[in-house]
Amino acid sequence: MKVLAIETSCDETGIALVEGTKTPDGFIFETKKAALLSQALLHSPYGGVYPNLAKREHQKNLPVLYEQVIKETPSKTKESPFDAIAVTHGPGLEPALWTGIEFAKKLAFEQGLPLLKINHMEGHIIS
Repeated sequence: MKVLAIETSCDETGIALVEGTKTPDGFIFETKKAALLSQALLHSPYGGVYPNLAKREHQKNLPVLYEQVIKETPSKTKESPFDAIAVTHGPGLEPALWTGIEFAKKLAFEQGLPLLKINHMEGHIIS
């Protein structure tokens, strides 16, 4: 199963295509393609992350990163090169999370794919 993963919980916009293979003990995941844009320098004059600025940057960066990942991910058919979409659902900065969630919901709807809500902290623990 290939999953398009979207992360916008704070000041980095990340998109990755991962492939999961079922094993007797669960799954093994391999990152096929990943793209990341950091906003650290943008927020540094404020001494921390400015939520609405992070949101605006995510809105700008998500389509660019998505195209970058998709363009470099060949599909043998006209169908989507992935089977589901995962998105960070919380915890995190609400305006930043909202941007990723809405982007993911739109993609999932347009492509008729399942949308998986991922807890940010559980993701850190599992990985």
